[in-house]
Amino acid sequence: MKSLKLILILAAAFSVTLFAVEQTNAQDARGEAIQLYNQAQELAGSGDFTNSIALYRDALEISQANDLNDITELIVERIPRVASSRASDAYRGYQSERTVESVNNALSAFQEAKEVAEEFGNAEVRQQAEGALPQLYYIRSVLHFRAENYENALADLDTAIEMNSNYALAYYQKALVTKNQLPSEVDTWLGLYDEAIEVARRVNDERALQNSLNSAREELIYRAVNLSEDRQFDRALNLLQKVEQYDPQSEDAEYRMAEIYNKRGQWNQALQHATRALEYESGGVDDKAKIYYELGTAYKGQGQKENACDAFENARYGDFTEPANHELQFELKCEGHTPTGR
Repeated sequence: MKSLKLILILAAAFSVTLFAVEQTNAQDARGEAIQLYNQAQELAGSGDFTNSIALYRDALEISQANDLNDITELIVERIPRVASSRASDAYRGYQSERTVESVNNALSAFQEAKEVAEEFGNAEVRQQAEGALPQLYYIRSVLHFRAENYENALADLDTAIEMNSNYALAYYQKALVTKNQLPSEVDTWLGLYDEAIEVARRVNDERALQNSLNSAREELIYRAVNLSEDRQFDRALNLLQKVEQYDPQSEDAEYRMAEIYNKRGQWNQALQHATRALEYESGGVDDKAKIYYELGTAYKGQGQKENACDAFENARYGDFTEPANHELQFELKCEGHTPTGR
C-alpha cells in the first residue's frame, strides 16, 4: 500500500512539474513572438518593409506553433498591409525615377502584395494590387514605346488588357504602337483604334475616346496630304473619306478634299467640300483664309467670276494674302480691288 501511495504521489508531482514546464515554454514563446512582432513593427515604421515582413513571418510561425491565436490574428492582419505599403513605396520610386527598372520594381512589389493578400485572405489589398498591375504594365509599355521597343511595348499592353479587358487607354496605346511599328498597314492600326473607341464608349472613358478619335483623324489627314503632294489623289481621297468615321465635321478633311478636287479640275466637288469646310471651321479669319482660297479657285474654275472675287477677298489674310491678291488683281481683275493686305 505504501508503495502504491508513493507512486501516486510521484506521478502527481511529475504532472505538476510538466504543467509548469509547459506553462513556462508557452510564456517564453509568447514573449519571443511579441518581441519579433514589435521588431517587425519598428522596421515597417522605418520603411524597411522587406525585413519587416520576414520578422512578421518568424513571429507567425511561433504563434501558430503555440496556439497564440491573438498574436496570430494581429500578424495575419499586418503582413498584407505591410506588403501593400512596400508596393506603394516602390511606385513612389518609379514616380521619382521614371525608368524601366523602377517600374519593374513596382510591378514585382505589387505582384508580391497580391500573392500575400491571397495567402492571408485580405480582399482589400488583393483588389488594390489587381487594380495597380495593369496600370503598371501600361506605364512600362509607354516607356518601351518611347525607346522604340515596339515588341516589348505590345507585349506589356496585351498583358494589361488580359488583366483588365475594359482598359480603354491600353487599347488606344496598342493602336498607337502598332501605327508606328507598321505605318503602311492602315487597316490594321485603324482597326485597333476602332476597338479602343468601342471599349472607351462602353466604359465611358472620355480621355481614351478622344485620344483615339483624334489620333485616327489626324493620322488619316496627315497621310492623305502626303499622298496628295505625290499626286496620288485617289488614295488620298480614300483616306480623307474615312475621317468622317472619327470626326463627322472635320473642317481640315473637307478643306483637303476641296484642295484635291481643285487640283483635278473637279470644280463642283471642290465647291461642295470647301463650303462644308467653312461651315465646320470655328476659327477666325486667318483659319478660314485657306478655305476661301479653295472656294475662290472652284468658283473661278466654274467661270463664276463675281463669286470667285468675293471668295478671294475673304482669303486675303495671313499666308494667303499675296496669292489671293494675285488672283484678284491679275487673274480675275476684280472691280474695286485694292491690292493691300489685311
